[in-house]
Order: sequence, then C-alpha cells, then structure tokens
Amino acid sequence: MTDSGVKSYPRLRENISVNALVIGGGIAGYLTAYKLASTGRKTVLIEGYKLFSGTTGHTTAKITYMHGDVYSKLLKNYGVSVAKRYYEAQRCGMDAIKKLRDEYDIDCDWQVLTGNVYSSESSEVTQKIYCAMSDIGVKVALKRVETPVGSALAVQAPAQYAFHPLKFLRALPVNFDIYENTRAVNIDVSKKTVYTEEGGIHADIIVVATRFPIIQSHGSYFLKVRPSMSYTAAVKGPILDGTYLDAREDGLSIRPYKGGVTVGGFDRRTGTGDDRAFYGLLSAVSRMFGEREIIAEWAAQDCMSFDGIPYVGYYSPELRDIYVITGFNKWGMANSATAAMLISDLADGKENPYEELYSPLRKRRGVAGEFLRNTVRSAAYLITGNLHFPLSTARSIMPGEGKIVRLHGKKRAVYKEPDGRLYATEAMCPHLHAELRWNSETKTWDCPCHGSRFDRYGNILSAPSVRSCKPHAKIEEEKATEAKRTESGNTNVK
Repeated sequence: MTDSGVKSYPRLRENISVNALVIGGGIAGYLTAYKLASTGRKTVLIEGYKLFSGTTGHTTAKITYMHGDVYSKLLKNYGVSVAKRYYEAQRCGMDAIKKLRDEYDIDCDWQVLTGNVYSSESSEVTQKIYCAMSDIGVKVALKRVETPVGSALAVQAPAQYAFHPLKFLRALPVNFDIYENTRAVNIDVSKKTVYTEEGGIHADIIVVATRFPIIQSHGSYFLKVRPSMSYTAAVKGPILDGTYLDAREDGLSIRPYKGGVTVGGFDRRTGTGDDRAFYGLLSAVSRMFGEREIIAEWAAQDCMSFDGIPYVGYYSPELRDIYVITGFNKWGMANSATAAMLISDLADGKENPYEELYSPLRKRRGVAGEFLRNTVRSAAYLITGNLHFPLSTARSIMPGEGKIVRLHGKKRAVYKEPDGRLYATEAMCPHLHAELRWNSETKTWDCPCHGSRFDRYGNILSAPSVRSCKPHAKIEEEKATEAKRTESGNTNVK
C-alpha cells in the first residue's frame, strides 16, 4: 500500500515521563495509543523507523471475519463458546473501524465486499468451514462460485470490508505524541522505563506492539509464536466483486482495489524459501489473469500463534502494567481495533468480553505438534548456524546480492553493491545468535529463527532484535582509507 500524505515526526532526544507508552507504529500500536489517549492519559508512541513501515504498510487490508479454517480448528480444540467469541471479536473490530471511518468521514478507499473462502485441495475442507461457522451462528452460505482460480465450492458472507489503512490512520486526529526513528533498545521492567538510542521514557503503562515482542526476560514468546513472510503483487486491470481466500495456510488471498486486484500468499517462515514463494506468486498471477501489468510488489511479515488466536493482554503474570499485542496470524485489521479496546479496558481496570480469549496467559489447546515443530526448527537454526563456516569468499557474490562468506578469516554477511563495493556485518542475528539468510526479493538479511530483519547494510528493520548488526571493522577501515585517498586526490587537483 502506498501513501502520498506522509508526515514526518521527530526523533526522541531527551528523557521524558508519561502516563502511557506504546512501542510500535503499526495499526495495532497506533489504535492503542489513540484509545489510551482518549481516556485522558498523556500518551506517547515510538517507532523504530517510520510509522506504518512494517506489516501495516504492506497488507492486503481486508477487514473481515472470514479467516479461512480458523473456526473449525477453534471448534475442535476449544468448543463452541471460544469459536463464537472469536467471531464476535472480529465483528467488534470491524464495527469499531467502520465507526471511526464514519465519525471522521475518512476517505480511505472503503469497499463493502462479499467474502469467499474456498479450498483448492478439497471441497470437504470448505464444507467443514461452513458447518463450523453455522454451528456458532454465523450467517454464511455454501455456494459454487467462479473464483480467479476457477470454479470452486465456497463459504460466502456479505458485508466484509477493505480499505487503505494508511489513509485511514493518518486521517484520525492525533491526540498523542509520536516519535519516529526512535527504537527501544532496553526495557527496565522494574522501573517501567524504556531506553532508546538517545533518551529514555518512564511510563505508568507500557504496551509492546512490535509484531514480535522484544522483552526477552518474560513471557517466553519465542516459544509461543513463529515468524511468517508472505508476498503480494498489485495487478492492473482485473475486476472482481468480492474477496477470495484459499483456506490453505499458504493459499492465495485476492481482493479488488481501485484499478485492479492484489494477490497475496505463498506464506513461508521468515528467511526460508523466499525465491520460490515469489516466483510461485508471479506464476499464479499469470495463470489467473494472463499477462497483466504488475504495478507493485511487496512482502509482509507477521507472527503466527499456534492456536489461531492472538496474544493481547498482560505481558506476563509478573508484569501487570506492561502489555503485549502479537500473533495476529495475518488478520491484523479487525484484531488491532479489538486489541486497542481490550488494552484500554485492562489499563482502566474494566472488564472486557475478550480478555480471556486473547489472554497471553491462557491454556492453549491443540498446539502440541505445532509447538514442537517450531521449537525443533528454531533450535536447528541456532545450532546449524553456529556450526556452519562458509568456504566461499566475497568473490562468489554477484553484484546486487548478499551472501554468508568467509572474509578476512571470519564468517560475515556480505552485500555487494552493483558497482562492486562490499558491505560486511556480523553474520549472526544479534537477538539469539542464529545465522542470517539473504532474501534476494526484499534485499534484506532475515533471521529464520525468530524473524528479525535487517537491511542490506545490517541496519535493523524489525524486532525481536533491538540493535543492528555490527559492521566488519576491516571493511570500515578500508572504506575510510579510500575516502581519504579520494579527498586527497581531489585536493591535489584543486
């Protein structure tokens, strides 16, 4: 999603004290800051880079309760009451966003669409989804429809929404202070103080809305969620009258927008299979719509909980004034609005109908297999990365690409500019020391363990790491020497 009305905010360069601090400038953090400030609290939001530069700025932006096969899974693992409560939470979030849009008369490319969920694998999956949603009282229909991938049996629901989230968020009245390029590098939970690169913030209430939670000493979120990357293309020309979702975990998600459609999917664990996923997406676009113009391409990252329900609430049993928002499972629009209201109610000591549903302290069911797979994979990335020592050197790197190589006797993450210049950093993620992987589609260094991401030069882009990769000193010395030579040469010419 692009946004022409971009406003910049300052970097925090001092120590301040506030009633509420929200860490993370996506839709969840922004709506939570808005809600907390609406209760009269002096509220601050900090973002490590630019507002909405993460998942919120790279979403398909469907505001919907049509979440694939989540209801059949919840019904199986938790029963009718939890599955119904999850649906109600989505309706609550949908209504909240629509209410704000109507109240402030926001022009945000709002669309009311029919939602379709189908299965490219089996019509039995579709029938199971229909039965589950019907059992909890959702009014849906089971129809054979023409989807972009052909005729399929689909679960269909009216009055689902789609919008431009950046236009929506930027049009809301800003009743709180915002600091961009202000990254939380340390959190003292006992003093309720967040330290940034150039300042510090003491807050009565702290909300961590950084996609992947950054307080490592509590909550064990590295065991509760896994990072996931998906790819999207905006295609010019095709006209659709609804949204379409393949219920497969890596299935396609398709929605109309002004001028065409967006096609997203091919989910992968962050740092794995990026090339295959992107080429698979382009191939799918070609099969569905022919040789259409692709006007934009992007990747989006999210955290996946193992039971299909986000974690919103108290960060851990010991931290009663510190809250967390994570694990949206790629359904962050309605969930963000509901999360903002939940956090505000918890901070005010009020009851909220979704506190138990979203609680990070809940007893999860039906997650043993997924939990074990995630734990084994994370451990494998940590172990193999530390045992791996590359034999290839920087000479093997193509211009415009990155690679883990042996450089000056050490393992380094090296990026080669198109003009041949090298940029080398530590090869291990600063978070828990897993080996980074080069993503050739986004030109980033990604951690497959917990999803930290860095730009081609090693600068941090997203949590859970709170610092950038250290540059290789030898390369930096060589650059400085070359700069002096160039300066000296220019002086001689003069």
